[in-house]
Order: sequence, then structure tokens, then C-alpha cells
Amino acid sequence: MTTQLLQKNTLLNIISHYIPDNPIIIEAGAFDGRDTRKLSRQWPCGTIHTFEPVPDIFALLKKNTTSLSHVHCYNIALSEKTGTTVFYISEKPNKPGQPFQAGSLHKPQKRLSFSDVQYKKTIHVQTITIDDWAKQYGVNHVDFLWLDMQGHELHVLKAAPHILKTIKVIYTEVNFGQAYENQYTYEQVKQWLEKRNFQEIGRDFIDQKQWFFGNVLFVKK
Repeated sequence: MTTQLLQKNTLLNIISHYIPDNPIIIEAGAFDGRDTRKLSRQWPCGTIHTFEPVPDIFALLKKNTTSLSHVHCYNIALSEKTGTTVFYISEKPNKPGQPFQAGSLHKPQKRLSFSDVQYKKTIHVQTITIDDWAKQYGVNHVDFLWLDMQGHELHVLKAAPHILKTIKVIYTEVNFGQAYENQYTYEQVKQWLEKRNFQEIGRDFIDQKQWFFGNVLFVKK
């Protein structure tokens, strides 16, 4: 199957060919819910479980999805372990004190040289693995994963061997270099998923020289 160049206005329609009309969806790194709302409109009969660990941002997420009965919000971070850990809050210089959407469970490394985003504050957040969360909430399968976690995506996948077997589609952010400490690169993510019978069918970048990150669509063979 040839990898296609993904466009925002057709992405969800492409994904809809690979999952049921009433899918169970996990969105990790929801931020203020702008993508959550798009997912809810595309799959009004689905169930969306969305995760955002930063309290101030979570309040926005709840506010922006309060009318969506099929969206369930969790003020916790999906991770490779269940417990607590440090989260690095990001902000833009022109909006001091206002969290930006580049916060991460990983300490920024080259990320600091890619733009003017700053990391002046850390907080401790609750974490949970997908498998532990699924067991706790009685979820026995997930159709679609949407991961936007600033370098933490493969850590989450590696800690979800049970639910991973049920997943049909993964749309994930990937990095091309060490933007954050202890993160995996695009090639490492791709190789790991290919070994587990996932195939890349689309991405939103032509090559790795355009920018330091991109997004890739994988489907189960």
C-alpha cells in the first residue's frame, strides 16, 4: 500500500474507512478539545475517551466538550506506568503564564531551539497505562488511537500490550530528532509498529527536512 500525503480536511474521512461507525476512540494530549470536537462530529455514535493532564488546560477541555455526551474527559496522562511523574509546562513569550500545547512528560532538549516556546514550570501529574485504565473502566477494546504527546507516544504503546491487540488505527505525532530527552524517533516508532502488524498508509510531511515533527497514520494489516 502506497503512503499518501495527508491533508487535515480529509484525514478523518480516510480513517473512517478502517473503523466502525460507532468506534471507541482514545485521544491522548487533548489540550483544549479542538480535535476532540472534530472527532465527535465525525463519529457522533462513537465513544471518545480524551486525556489531558494539566489542570488549567483540562478545565478548558471540559468546558469545550460539556455538551458532548459521548466524550469522556480524564485529568490524567497516559504513560508507560501508573503513578505520578513530572510534566513540563510550555508557554509562549507573548503569553506568559498561559499553557501552550507543547507541554511534555519529557524534558525539552532540541525542542528549545526549534521555536520560541519556553518551559519555565513543572508540575506533578497522575499517570496511567492504557491497559490499567481499560481494566479500571471495563473497556475491552479500542478501535482508534489519536496520540499527540510530544515524544511520549511509543512509551504509551509499549505499555499497552493487551489493548494494542484490539486497535485498528493509530494516528500519532512523531519526531525526527531528539526534541525531548528519552523520546523515540519516527523511524523507531514505525519499526516497532510494523513488527506488530501495523502499516503506514499516510503522513503529513514529504520528508524529514521540512520541520522537526510530523504526524503519521498506521492501520492494522
